[in-house]
Amino acid sequence: MGNINNSKRCLYIFMTLILQGMVFVSFLFAQDGARNDAQSLHNMNIDMQVVYGQYNDMLSTVNLSQQQDKFVYLLQTYFEKSNDYGYNDKTFENTSYYKNRIGFTGDIKASETWKSLFDINVYNDSYGMADNTFFSREEKDNVTVDWKNIVKHSPSFEMFYVIGGGQYYHRLNGITTDDIDNRVYQGHGQLGGEYIWSASNRFKYSSTVYAYSYDTFQDDFFCNNEIVDDFNITKDVGISIGVNVDFNRDDHWLIGPIIGTSYKGFTNCSIVLQYSYFMQPFKPEEFYLQQKFITPIYNLKPANVHRGTLKVDYKMNNFLTMQLVSQTEYSNNFYNYMATPEDVLTVRGIKAWSSSNGAILVMNIIPKMLSLDTRYTFAYYHADENITYRPEHLLDMTITYNGAKWKINLTHDIASSVYTSPDEDTKLKARVVGYLDLQRKMLEGFFAYIRVENLYNNKYYLQDHYPESGIKGLFGIRILL
Repeated sequence: MGNINNSKRCLYIFMTLILQGMVFVSFLFAQDGARNDAQSLHNMNIDMQVVYGQYNDMLSTVNLSQQQDKFVYLLQTYFEKSNDYGYNDKTFENTSYYKNRIGFTGDIKASETWKSLFDINVYNDSYGMADNTFFSREEKDNVTVDWKNIVKHSPSFEMFYVIGGGQYYHRLNGITTDDIDNRVYQGHGQLGGEYIWSASNRFKYSSTVYAYSYDTFQDDFFCNNEIVDDFNITKDVGISIGVNVDFNRDDHWLIGPIIGTSYKGFTNCSIVLQYSYFMQPFKPEEFYLQQKFITPIYNLKPANVHRGTLKVDYKMNNFLTMQLVSQTEYSNNFYNYMATPEDVLTVRGIKAWSSSNGAILVMNIIPKMLSLDTRYTFAYYHADENITYRPEHLLDMTITYNGAKWKINLTHDIASSVYTSPDEDTKLKARVVGYLDLQRKMLEGFFAYIRVENLYNNKYYLQDHYPESGIKGLFGIRILL
């Protein structure tokens, strides 16, 4: 226990030093780049919106950005809450929730050869667990801090240094069982850079370290070292050759190749093909934010992954932009969800093949007025058991209209059915969920705002036994400055 407490103490000190350093450098160089108040306001952009709905729903977002000579920052906040929601005339008891996100990104140009980047993210969730008889609510908190410094030592040699840390907290409030709460602390650092030998040859390297401290599990440690040489054999054909060396406390050393090629001979198209073999560490502060109603396991081993990637970028003037990405992996420790007797999810590692094929299509049908943004993914899995809560087909499609008086945004979230059990063929039905945003300009920078969620009033589930809300309307305002 003493070692764990010491680790926590060191991580607290580590994160405090990061925050102090960020504040100090921000103050130092922001003072040097400050302008008069009128000019500062001229370079500031504010986008605020708030809507209120039928279940005492509230959705509020704020985006604030400002640019000065040596300092640029972006502050984003997102808050969403609802009382117990329902479907048609039925109200689902104990389904109230809130979600809160805060993000800050700062870019400071300290000198002609030194730039600092700050990134802070805060994530809070609390969800009622419907008619679960064991637990009443799930709560998650996650805070991450990153400070990256980029130093250009010469026109051909650049280095970067990263330090950061974070905390992930998870809690299940018990009804007929005890509360389950646990906390993870992580600190990380990275050192890397690149050297340009010539116009056709570039050498890159990086070394990354992650350390974890757990409440009830043994502390963990991961290290990745990567060296890559990029060079052109013709003006259109490039080759990448490298090696990565990985280590994790729960596994042995792994040495794997990085091999790639690229072609840029087409007028509007580029192609990249790459293969790599590497160790993928388990990062609970990222993985467990992807799914609701879980009971986390933290001592999962890392995965040894063979990955092949094909990427195609295509751009036709300003009308059409398209990106195709096909990625095939074999993992000896693919993290698959499974349900517990308490009706929450946990995770186990299995051997699995996976193939993800995605397409992103952006069409500016009428420049600056009408656009279409489509993202489609087809995923295929091969394992000795069902891969759960991962759809084969996933489509996100958004149509946006920006007129003189009206702004209209129609979004669709479409997903195929998903398995809910590794061993049984039970599935959640496919979903089609629509969102409609209507904004009417009333004054310069002031809009009346109507939002409709679950536009087609489909009854659907993201997780077995936990229903989502039916159609609901929200009303409010948006302010642009």
